[in-house]
Amino acid sequence: GEIVGCCSEERFSRIKNDERYPKNSIDCLLKTHNIKANEIDYVCFISKVWTPTYALVRHYTSFTIEDYLKEQNKIWYPRLYKKKKNISILKIFENKIDTKQFPGKKFWEKNLKKFFGKNDHTSNKQIEKIGRDIRKEVIKIHLGINAKNVRFIDHSSGHIYYSFLSSNNLKKGLAISVDAFGDFINYKAAILKKINKKVVFKEITKGSNFIIARLYRYVTLILGLKPNEHEYKVMGMAPYSKEIYFKKILDKFLNLQDVKGLNFINVGEYKDLYFHIKKILDGQRFDAISGGLQAYTEYLMSKWVKNLLKKTRTYDLCLSGGVAMNVKNNLCLSELTKVKNVFVPPSPDDSSQAMGACYAQFLETNERKIPKPLTSPYLGYCINDEKVDKIIKNLKTKDYKLIDGSINKVTAKLLAKNMVIARCVGSAEFGARSLGNRSILSNPSNHDIKKIINEKIKNRDFWMPFASSVIDIYSKKYFELNGNLENYFYMTNCVQTKPKFRKKLEAAIHPYDFTCRPQVVTKKNNADYYELIKDFGEITSTFALLNTSFNLHGFPLVNNEKDAMTVFKKTKLDGLILGKYLILKK
Repeated sequence: GEIVGCCSEERFSRIKNDERYPKNSIDCLLKTHNIKANEIDYVCFISKVWTPTYALVRHYTSFTIEDYLKEQNKIWYPRLYKKKKNISILKIFENKIDTKQFPGKKFWEKNLKKFFGKNDHTSNKQIEKIGRDIRKEVIKIHLGINAKNVRFIDHSSGHIYYSFLSSNNLKKGLAISVDAFGDFINYKAAILKKINKKVVFKEITKGSNFIIARLYRYVTLILGLKPNEHEYKVMGMAPYSKEIYFKKILDKFLNLQDVKGLNFINVGEYKDLYFHIKKILDGQRFDAISGGLQAYTEYLMSKWVKNLLKKTRTYDLCLSGGVAMNVKNNLCLSELTKVKNVFVPPSPDDSSQAMGACYAQFLETNERKIPKPLTSPYLGYCINDEKVDKIIKNLKTKDYKLIDGSINKVTAKLLAKNMVIARCVGSAEFGARSLGNRSILSNPSNHDIKKIINEKIKNRDFWMPFASSVIDIYSKKYFELNGNLENYFYMTNCVQTKPKFRKKLEAAIHPYDFTCRPQVVTKKNNADYYELIKDFGEITSTFALLNTSFNLHGFPLVNNEKDAMTVFKKTKLDGLILGKYLILKK
């Protein structure tokens, strides 16, 4: 009943949002935890309804903005406006089909014959069995596991179980899943309780017409950004827009959908969301569109959650699904009257559904016995000392200076001198947020450091805010925290900063509305990182560090020793903590 390992395929393939079968991740976890394939009880896939279409055309990794526009015009427009139902995504994007991915060309060419040229989108319910059979067969090929031990878990249930059961503090919670699509549902709310060593589940409401996740996807595309990846850039832009500019756009969004009771209801009539909003947003300012969409998200979610609170009288919220990645909306919900806690676990989007599926299967096979909560987000690849020593041995002394031993105090002094230093130690944190073990660190009090990191290291968009890691004993001094400290362990919630300390955190907060997406660090959850921040604080009187992900823009977080050295050498980072060593460029 304990999650001991979890990692994403993108960390190994070095392809962001890699949608292929996660063979490298599975192999790594089995090796790390010394598990043989014949010792596995169950393999659990999230979503009962699935088609291999998007994986085959590499929808999340190979599609350009032009491809997404083509998808709208060649697939969705004729399907929705001209009633042409039998349109094949695979046929439209035949040049993108990747049959070389695991288990190989022969496997995929055999299976392609079953659905090529037909409606191969997930919305075609007839494709459900084909999707299950393919996944069972892939598992048989990779791990030799019998089909009877392969399970398919309901999408929204995976989200909801993960959001509640991963918390260390909540005995009862209103768990909410909000996303774009999953098993024909895109919103669900349930009450979960831990009673007499059992998990009790009561569904409150669910539906399939929630608009926000799809609206973000299409607005991202309309603004010339990549959908399913750059929605966070739209969110980061939103605070720059004043209400006087976005009010007109908000009014347009309000004519799309509203809340009635515990459900979302469509207000206006439109055949398709993308083409409709493209028309109503034509000619509007990009920042006003971003601000209006954020305000609309907060309006819809707050109204819905208020109704749920009134109905259930449960004031501890657990959020999951893609919309839970919107940290400003999470802040808005945490400030609602009577709300005690808003807990959002690490990466509440679909990337964490592996854990949601495991929790769901554990409950089913253990008579709803309570599993263990998530005690650590550091669940991935662990840095290997021997591999590090080999890298160190091959370093050219004319280019690098090496420090071995008590490196935290040395690093703290260098950070206080405004150096930018990456940290790659121990096990990788799971998900999209860097939590100290795969991070780029710098002095949060230095306003100019943002430009240095953006221009010389990350090639990042100038308007995007950085985040901050703060040790627990100073977190309430710097921030307005709501509820349990655990709510702020994973950079999944946003906070108001206290005016007195904004100067200390200037580079690590949003430059316009002064909010922050903090990581509160305790000795228990990351002792070595805690000591580094503490050492920095003793020099500067600022017990926090600017923390951004250790990667090149557009690439996944670094995973192993080799990845860390590659990014270190390619950028103008001043130093790198790699395992027990500090490497400095001369």
